[in-house]
Amino acid sequence: MRKLGFMRTAVALAIPAIFIVVPPVAQAQQAKKTGASQQRTPGQFADGIAAVVNNEIITMRELQQRMASNRVTTGGQNQAQQTVLQAMIDEKLMRQDAEQYGIKITDAQLSQAMANIAQRNNLSPEKLRPAIEQMGLNWNDYIRNLRNEMVMEELRTQIIQSRVNVNESDIDAFLKQNPTGILPGREAERQNQPKPPPQKQVVVERSFVPKAVALQHIYIRVPDNSPEDVVAAARKKADAAMAKLRRGSSFESVAKEYSDGPEAASGGNLGIRMFEDWPSLFVSVTKKVSDGRTTGVFKAPNGFHILKVVERRGLVQENKRVVTVQPPAPPPPPVPPIEKMAKQQGPVNITESKVKHILVKITPVFSDQQARAKINDVRNQIEGGMSFDDAAKKFSQDTSAPLGGEIGWIPPGVSDPAFEKAMGALQPGQLSAPVRSQFGWHLIMVEDRRSSDKKPEIRRNLARQSLFQKRAEPVYEDWLQQLRAKAYIDNRLTQQKSKP
Repeated sequence: MRKLGFMRTAVALAIPAIFIVVPPVAQAQQAKKTGASQQRTPGQFADGIAAVVNNEIITMRELQQRMASNRVTTGGQNQAQQTVLQAMIDEKLMRQDAEQYGIKITDAQLSQAMANIAQRNNLSPEKLRPAIEQMGLNWNDYIRNLRNEMVMEELRTQIIQSRVNVNESDIDAFLKQNPTGILPGREAERQNQPKPPPQKQVVVERSFVPKAVALQHIYIRVPDNSPEDVVAAARKKADAAMAKLRRGSSFESVAKEYSDGPEAASGGNLGIRMFEDWPSLFVSVTKKVSDGRTTGVFKAPNGFHILKVVERRGLVQENKRVVTVQPPAPPPPPVPPIEKMAKQQGPVNITESKVKHILVKITPVFSDQQARAKINDVRNQIEGGMSFDDAAKKFSQDTSAPLGGEIGWIPPGVSDPAFEKAMGALQPGQLSAPVRSQFGWHLIMVEDRRSSDKKPEIRRNLARQSLFQKRAEPVYEDWLQQLRAKAYIDNRLTQQKSKP
């Protein structure tokens, strides 16, 4: 089945979020291989050059910008610089090689990639630039990096496809040992996700240091040298006041009824004072009493007392310290539906739709509103008598336009979700309403449907992918080593030079 424009996945779509400029090409591979190197002092980079790659330079400013944009925080600073610089050297080599191959990214391809990035971030194409700039990124730098990444991905694709071959006998042999078509260890690889590196965080510990307290007071007086019966009567009165408080009476009302203190008429309110201005006994008995709570009855030389802590006031002290934390490992990615089907017992009956469509793309110069108006106009012309095939040839911006919009048999799960949903709701021969996907606006027509057991085909496709991926990595690494070997590279971080 043909791979069609609206179902293709450009490399730029691998960019998961707009605030990531463009990931360096070989940084992931290089991070595993960069060994310890000699350190240099800032004075040795007075010329501002970090590396020379053939006839091009990488400046220290560019290196620092890349490290900042990639949020490089792990490892020592020198080691991180060396890793990022090696990735930038590899990018230079690949771009130079791409020029020799004549690989270029057209404005249309770039616009499509930008539209896809916007779609993945729930933005319209028109809002992508403001969102990028809001993140503090330079729009022209972002576009240049995106175009460069697309060029390098196209180069990688061409190199690998020209050097990696998987034939039918290879697939047959693989399936004899792996009947599902899935590469051995795939499940273990999915479960064993690499742990994110430790991160340093600033922890702010706040503590309240009370300096003053407001109190209410119930005082039952006992005169000096009072006999025991007077003391007992005073205690009984204090206990009665306490009992009322426990039954829910307000402190103010109980103070007015029972207290012998001069502040009784005001509900026992003593006001707020610094701790050093209170009697030490009051400070001691209220030390562990929460705000809003009361003490029990306690005895002093002049009688019995009950205190209520109204509130404390003081200072909030902050103590900052840097701690190293280990973020949790990311959850394993879900098993792809295609792998579930390959493992399924019994047949895997899949209903495919034979589809044709018309696409009007959304670009930075052709807005969503304009594209929608255009697709509505095309639909009106079809309803007015123009054939779908003629309309597709005349108006569609997909590669299927010369074929009257014909894109063949489509299984579930391979097209844009919005496109697939609309396609699934159509009866054969029915014309859809305009459908918005990440690629633009569509008109869809389902010509036919068929259902058959696709498990053998699924397993063969998985086997082909498994073999291709297994062979592609060493081919790519070998090619990259060849690029390095035939280039003049002066790495001024490591004081290493290489000549062809």
